[in-house]
Amino acid sequence: MRRLVFHLSTCLVVAAAAGLAGAAPAAANPPAVGNVIVLSGGAVLPVNKVTGSTTVSAVGFELTGGTLRAVDQSGTQLWTASTTGYGPYGGFDYDSDGWPDVFVVVSALTGNMCGTTPEQTTTLYFYSGRTGVRQTPLSPLTDLCWNFGSTIYPTRQWTEMGVLWGGTTSKIAVSPYYAGTSWFFGFNGTSFTTDGALYFPSTSSYDGTYTNAQLNTYPTGTKYITNSHVANGLITSVSGQQRLVFWTSGRVVQYAVGALSASQLVADRPYLTGGRTDIAGRNYGVVAVDPGNADKVVLVAGTSNYSLYLDRLSGTMSRDPWGGIERHVSVYSLGGNTIDDRFYSYAHDNSDGNKYENRVSYPANPFVRTGGTSRIAYNVYSGGHWYLHISDPGATTDRYAIKDQFLWDIADVDGDGVDDWLVSPTRDPGEPDVPGYYFPKWQTNMYHWTESTATLTNFRSETGYIPHFQETFNRATATSSDGYLTPAQTYMDGGQLKLMMINSAGTVSAR
Repeated sequence: MRRLVFHLSTCLVVAAAAGLAGAAPAAANPPAVGNVIVLSGGAVLPVNKVTGSTTVSAVGFELTGGTLRAVDQSGTQLWTASTTGYGPYGGFDYDSDGWPDVFVVVSALTGNMCGTTPEQTTTLYFYSGRTGVRQTPLSPLTDLCWNFGSTIYPTRQWTEMGVLWGGTTSKIAVSPYYAGTSWFFGFNGTSFTTDGALYFPSTSSYDGTYTNAQLNTYPTGTKYITNSHVANGLITSVSGQQRLVFWTSGRVVQYAVGALSASQLVADRPYLTGGRTDIAGRNYGVVAVDPGNADKVVLVAGTSNYSLYLDRLSGTMSRDPWGGIERHVSVYSLGGNTIDDRFYSYAHDNSDGNKYENRVSYPANPFVRTGGTSRIAYNVYSGGHWYLHISDPGATTDRYAIKDQFLWDIADVDGDGVDDWLVSPTRDPGEPDVPGYYFPKWQTNMYHWTESTATLTNFRSETGYIPHFQETFNRATATSSDGYLTPAQTYMDGGQLKLMMINSAGTVSAR
């Protein structure tokens, strides 16, 4: 097996050294399962760890044909529930029983029209992961109907983005897509309880209530921004206090989890990516707490790698043509309330010509562990080539930008305690260096990162395959505006963790 070592200096220098690559260390005390199981019919199902049972180590959920069901690590059905919703989404544990809980989005027609689209109401139904018991704490909300003359369309109010969670609390935060007020929910053992509320930075109540509210960076003279976008964030611990931290239009904010008060808004940091007052300050993307420095929360605003995965399978550039619309990377300091932001592109620039130019694509796990504050790794499509960006620790400045390489994910897929980088080339060395290399090759090269020398070492390659991805739950320390993440999938096969991969024929296998 060839061994490639990336010696990365100013931009990219690659030195290849031939030799035998040693086998990866065997997993010590491997888990009972990976993060997926294979059902009897061959379907691959994501599963989540269970800590509240002596017999069930993991549980998976699937919703098909109006039936939501839960299965254990062996694929044995635990319960079913009838529902008209779509999903499921979740991963939080609102009833503190050691089982991940889920929700589905439920809609109903009102009989009215918004332009040419039927108007709906939406709400969220929550299900106990252990028992399947349903909770319905929310009132349905009617779509907002936007009328811009020639363009009329609705926006659903309760969506998969409506629930934020994390930290060490079992409380969850719920917000409509365009919120005026959001709520904190707890659970009393039988039903949900309202354990607080907050004013969203979208109405004058925000300005009039919170001591720490700041003027927004648009020249409106107000602190709030009308119709601020859906909250994108999570709950995390700051100085021993549980706080809801989220991005919305043109700002990132911190609220204490609990009762509404003048001091509930702990910090407000308005900013405009790229200094652009002509754009809406969108902050769609992945939000994650740095595993090496809990003071740093990172937003990689763009599109998920899942969009390129689906484009690769279909052979078309169709999954997410707008790619998050405003593409940038932000590093936010919770303690300092400071922002380091790097702007890449706005999809509507050049008469909508920037759909793909400087498009940012993020993995489910964007951090490069250093032993301290992490680096950030993500992809940018620029000038017809993908670049794998690796930042300086805790910053948006590049240490490296590696041309014609696409990072799928960083995860310990073999259980040896070392993060594995899953990378596909997008141009072969013998191909002309011209624009147009959007689709990854059917090849996955796996690397280990060495922080002391800042090098990537290739220890394995799979020709004819790329990693297989599916929508999975958000995590306590990472969330996305999609309502889900798409991490590398691992499967326990004969006591060994293997990576789920797919070939060009659509065949999925553990390798």
